[in-house]
This record gives sequence, C-alpha cells and structure tokens, in this order.
Amino acid sequence: MNASAHRRLQRALEGLEAAKDLLSAAAQVKAIGMDLGLTHPAVVDDYSRRRLLTAENGCALAELFGWEAEIQAEWEDYSLTRICPVGAVCRVTTRPFTWDAATMAELAREIAGRSGQRWNLTPERGIVGGISVPIHLPRCGVGTVGWISRDPDLDLDAILSEHGNLLRLAAMRMMDIVYAGREDEGSESLPTVLSQREIECLTWVALGRTDAEVAGLIHRSTTTARFHVENAISKLGARNRTQAVAIACQRGLIQPTCDDH
Repeated sequence: MNASAHRRLQRALEGLEAAKDLLSAAAQVKAIGMDLGLTHPAVVDDYSRRRLLTAENGCALAELFGWEAEIQAEWEDYSLTRICPVGAVCRVTTRPFTWDAATMAELAREIAGRSGQRWNLTPERGIVGGISVPIHLPRCGVGTVGWISRDPDLDLDAILSEHGNLLRLAAMRMMDIVYAGREDEGSESLPTVLSQREIECLTWVALGRTDAEVAGLIHRSTTTARFHVENAISKLGARNRTQAVAIACQRGLIQPTCDDH
C-alpha cells in the first residue's frame, strides 16, 4: 500500500475515534473498507437479534454500506443471524479472521440443517469473502464488524496481515458507538432479584435439562417449570435461556450444584 492510501486509512480511523453518532461512524467504516478494496462493511450488534442495526435517522446501516434491498430483507425476514456462519466463528474466537464465501455457504447449510433457511452471502450473489472482527459484548452478547469483498483478485490474508490492528481498533470503536446510545445499558448495574424457584429452575437449565426434566425434578408440571424459566429470562433482561444462564453465572446467581432426586 502506498503512503497516500496509508494516510487515508489513518485519517478514517481518526475520524471514527472522533465520531459521536452512528451516521458519521458508518461513513468512516465504509471509507476504511473502500481504501482496502473491501466495498461492503457489515456490522452486527448482537447475533441474538433479528433486526438490522439502524442509525439515528432510522436508516439501516446496511443501506448506508451499499447492501442491496433484497439482501437486507432476507436478513430480517429469514432470521439469518441464526445460521450466520461468521457469527458461529465469532462465538469461539476473539481474533480477526478472513473467510471465503464458498466455505461459509457450506457451513451455513450445516447449521441450518433441515430448517430450510438459506444463506444469502454466497458466490452466486457475487460475494467472494471478507474480514471479520469478533466483538464480545456486554450482557454476554456477540457481534462483529466486518468488511466484505466482491473482488476475486483481492488477497484478504495479506490485507489482514498488514492492517489487522487498524481494523480491530476500528471495529471496537464502531461497537463502542453502537452501545453508547443503548437505553438499557444502565440497567446492567441494577440488582436482579430471582426467586429461589427461578434460580433452581435456571440452574437445571444450565446443567442441560429440558423443561420436562426440570418439572420432574421440582415435582411440578412442565408448564410451571417453563413459567419459572421464562420469568428468570425476563428479569435478567435476556433474549433467550442460553443468555439468561450466562448472565446469571456472571452475577453469581446460579447455584453451583443441585442435588438430583
């Protein structure tokens, strides 16, 4: 990369550091990608969320990043966060990584199984691959900031080797801006009060028990067991039982053992 392009990258990173809102931050993230030949950024604020991330004016960041309306609609309509192969990798690593679209499409088919969900960032749609930075978030979430290529001649591994640190800094700053405006962020410091029964049921869930098995262990109906688990999920502000267990463990609410009887 020539000196002029390197300076442009540094200016874009500085602009991202100075950004106060998602609109201005998104422009800098896109500028970084364009200088590297990675024309389409992608930001997922949390893989447990279905909706697309939007800026302050209500516009989807995917639209600002140049993604086709059809691809945006598929992401939400078919809940593609559930089978996103990039998200699967992000959950097990903290390091930026490169990926190719053909391999990810195959992984997505394996994740989808018999659900019928179809992955859309495929070579057939002109996607070659990308560079993704995993971001591990408050409240046990996982997201990513990435840059995706449609140029088959681009050497993604070489780009990551040369600019990985800059991309990592840019991704972390972008996600800082995403979460700075979250209305519920302050609730994390508030005490959470679960009933003893809710703690007991959630503990069994943490140990891999189904609702029916939990019901037998607490000598109640399956409906009652599910009711207590769902109450715990709601009180913890979680989106599903897996996240509820993770949050409860972080806060020391999960009992270390349960006597099976």
